Amino acid sequence: TGCERVRDQKVSMEQIRVSYQLVLTVTCLVCLWFSVGMSLESDLLIKTYVSSSLPSNDSLVSSVKFISDSEWDSLVIQSEVPVMVLFTAVWCGQCRLMLPIFDKLDLDYKDQFKFYRVDTDEDEGIAARYMVTVLPNTIVFKGGDQMTSYLGASPQKLKELVEQYK
Repeated sequence: TGCERVRDQKVSMEQIRVSYQLVLTVTCLVCLWFSVGMSLESDLLIKTYVSSSLPSNDSLVSSVKFISDSEWDSLVIQSEVPVMVLFTAVWCGQCRLMLPIFDKLDLDYKDQFKFYRVDTDEDEGIAARYMVTVLPNTIVFKGGDQMTSYLGASPQKLKELVEQYK
């Protein structure tokens, strides 16, 4: 009858919806596993990412400020202390993993180093000036001069650079 056919179609649609959600969930988990697994420091990155996602009394908003081309000279070139700039983009997964690391460095080296972010999609001029074509890309400045740059997402390497140039 017509009622049984409608009921069967509703059951089939529900089964399709549940199957779709399961496939989507599994796909997301595989992508996350793959992207984190590609990092040499995956254990540290996972701990940093997970700990930054847990509720705490601290704000989950990054403490490291985005800067624009108009602020560049006053905040980076004319800075009295060394500056580390993370070039990032909204779509960059490895860049998002770097945010809690940058926040931690910003807290640990508060008066010895400054930390900023540049969105390469928003401020293409800065990225072009420093030939940033791969993300994440971190550049250290001291006395207004570019000292070094690092491509990748290694918390240990960033800490080493801070220690070297502080």
